[in-house]
Amino acid sequence: MLMLEPPTDPVTDPAAESATQAAAADPAAADPAAADLADRPSADPAGHPAAASTTAATSSAARPPLWTRDFLLLLGITVTFYSGFQVLLASMPLYVVHLGGTEASAGLVTGLFTLAAMLARPLTGWALDAYGRRAVLLFGTVFCIGLIVAQEWAATLGALIVLRMVNGFGFGFASTAGGALAADLVPRSRLGEGMGLFALTMGIPLGIAPPIGIWLASRGQFSALFWLAAAFTAASLVLALVVRVPRVAVVRAIGVRARVFSMFVRSAIFPSTLMFLLISSLGVILAMLAIFGRERGIASVGAWFTLYAVMLSLSRLFSGRVSDRLGYAQTATGGFGFAVIGLVVMASAHSPWVLLVSAVLYGIGYGAAQPSLQAMLVANTPTHRIGSATALFFFAYDLGTTVGAVGGGFLAGVIGLGNVFTLAAVPPFVAIVLLLVRLGRARRFSSA
Repeated sequence: MLMLEPPTDPVTDPAAESATQAAAADPAAADPAAADLADRPSADPAGHPAAASTTAATSSAARPPLWTRDFLLLLGITVTFYSGFQVLLASMPLYVVHLGGTEASAGLVTGLFTLAAMLARPLTGWALDAYGRRAVLLFGTVFCIGLIVAQEWAATLGALIVLRMVNGFGFGFASTAGGALAADLVPRSRLGEGMGLFALTMGIPLGIAPPIGIWLASRGQFSALFWLAAAFTAASLVLALVVRVPRVAVVRAIGVRARVFSMFVRSAIFPSTLMFLLISSLGVILAMLAIFGRERGIASVGAWFTLYAVMLSLSRLFSGRVSDRLGYAQTATGGFGFAVIGLVVMASAHSPWVLLVSAVLYGIGYGAAQPSLQAMLVANTPTHRIGSATALFFFAYDLGTTVGAVGGGFLAGVIGLGNVFTLAAVPPFVAIVLLLVRLGRARRFSSA
């Protein structure tokens, strides 16, 4: 296994220096696995997080502030960075055709971007815990700006494919760093609410940037398109330069040697697995819904995505506070339930209205489940492993999207599109079963 040493420059932060001294006093602290187990919340005999960590209910005491200067800056970073990403994502197929490519080439460009981002996650997780959030965030953002501008100068399809793939690598760094920084800035007693708002700002550009990108690309204004994407990303860089990043989570502060492929933090495996099961169903929708609408004679498929985005945003806005009170696992279970029902309704749709009902149900479900899972991950992960844990969570997101899209396309030709959407409800249903088993074990452990 390849090992990389963290930097050895002196750490001047008082909290970091204190942590270094603590590590020197405790030999186990110098080992990643030992430190992980030492800082992990209490676990039951089966190795699951304690009920208190799973539910994470807030106390009646005054809650710590969430809307701090740095949290607001993070939300601004997220909106501008993802605007730069989304304005190109929807319009990139038109640019591929402009360079002489085909529909298959357009799919290849998008697929390689996602693959590169996914492959960057393990290295990003190590870098976040070894070098800190700011360094990785700035590196990824600057990297993306340079690659976006370079794509505007691409003269051939081959050059675009290479540049787009390398761009995906930088996107993997910056996006994972944003998720880790959110985990650092949100108070533990308000994780559900904070992660819900963070996820909300990730989704806002989806309803704004793609129409702008498609409008510019359809008029052949590709130079303006790329410079707009670069401007959005540069705006996120400016905000990233002034946000204050907590340093308590940096691995070098406790002298830990980090492994490159150390993202498989034990406490992150369960919520990341659930995220994979959730996003795989969305991958099927993204890949197959347009064809499904044509097969069923439903012309207004685009309205599904609009209504889904609205319900997703509303759900994320309110479900966070609910999860802080009722528990992350409980809220995620309810979200998965809505998603399952939405997929079953979608499979039976033969009219626009039924299809729109599925958008409401699925949007509510996804909006409640996803931030609850991320909050669950953060609540049960030692602070110095948040970077690696977040990398695994985003890796599961990328992998689930790819598996859902590819698997859905393959099965559509075998069992039919309607049955594909019914089958897509199976992974979220499996997630419900896993969550209920986890909750049952946590209750038995707490009552023992």
